Amino acid sequence: MQLTEKVFSYPWGGMGNNANTYLYAGEKIILIDPGHIQNEFRENCLELLLSELNKDGFPLGKIDMIFCTHSHADHSEAAAAIQEKKEIKIAMHKDEESHMELMGNFIEQMMGKRFASPKIDIYLQEGNLEIGNGKKDTIQVFHTPGHSPGSLSFYFPEEKALVTGDAVFSGSIGRTDFPDGSLEKLGNSVRKLSAIEGVEWLLPGHMQIVKGAANIENNYRMITRMFF
Repeated sequence: MQLTEKVFSYPWGGMGNNANTYLYAGEKIILIDPGHIQNEFRENCLELLLSELNKDGFPLGKIDMIFCTHSHADHSEAAAAIQEKKEIKIAMHKDEESHMELMGNFIEQMMGKRFASPKIDIYLQEGNLEIGNGKKDTIQVFHTPGHSPGSLSFYFPEEKALVTGDAVFSGSIGRTDFPDGSLEKLGNSVRKLSAIEGVEWLLPGHMQIVKGAANIENNYRMITRMFF
């Protein structure tokens, strides 16, 4: 589903767990949080995503990079499968490297299953990121830990679209009871995101999109009152 000139949304609508996926079609085509390969209900998450991308004219051959807001399998497992299909760079925060191993062991102990983990090719950090040749696209990267130590959020100022991963949802926040989680850090991250001006699209890792500056402001206000 196309939201703005350059931002596309692929919300997860299945029964089991999986992340919402987004795509930025700028100078470089960036896929964000491709999700699971297959979830706990054996839904073929990646297969469904690739079908939707193809419908919008974005086959794998056209995708230049993958950004992951964090390394949890419901956001990043499919990135490992895509890496096997084509040579593509995967970008994440460096702190997710050790966290990925920790979470892999944790999930394996809980579920008796280990999900595939992607290899991080590019370490992202907070600041402005310019991508492309000639007229470059500016992406504002925010380090938003709490749900995981290297969680990132991405703001596309020309599109007024903010991808928040599992930091902020519609009416809620990401869980902090996993290893390396911190409610205090997540509170600081939410305050950081709420200070970004001009956002018209809040694009969370789960649940529905929040559209419109007033609704986004009210969402932050409600979350702060409920959790912090």
